[in-house]
Amino acid sequence: MPQWVEWMNQNIVGLLFLSYALTMFVMVLFFVAWFNMQKVRRLYTDLIKDVEGKNIEELLRAHGENNQRIIERVNELERDTATLKAISELTVRHVAVIRFNAFENVGSDQSFALAMLDHKGDGVVISSLYGRELSQVYAKPIRAGRSSYLLSKEEEEAIQKAWAINA
Repeated sequence: MPQWVEWMNQNIVGLLFLSYALTMFVMVLFFVAWFNMQKVRRLYTDLIKDVEGKNIEELLRAHGENNQRIIERVNELERDTATLKAISELTVRHVAVIRFNAFENVGSDQSFALAMLDHKGDGVVISSLYGRELSQVYAKPIRAGRSSYLLSKEEEEAIQKAWAINA
């Protein structure tokens, strides 16, 4: 009989005790690991639920969908802003009226010069000259704050005043 078998026969009680002790040690390690795993599972479950009990995956999906809607809305607003900017460049922004007496024998400042300009200083100046017997209206185109027509002092003043508004 080999020597190691003889040694085992002589120390069988010790080996059984050692085997039992190792088995108990492994079982204790298993239960410690199992309890720790339960603790981790509870922590994970708490982590993936919010205050209202919703799953964090549901929240992330909902936030992702909400972000997508926000992105679409921002894109829509950017398109609308570009459209409004293009429209605003064609609109009258600067308006001013100068009232005056065109004729010495007529009072109450019934005559006027009205300047209406866009952001580039293009537009029109409209003048109305009021007299007792006759009233006349003139319209003169304006490009970059100037006209190819001769402008009166009041028309020039109306253009300057209009251009100063929101400049």
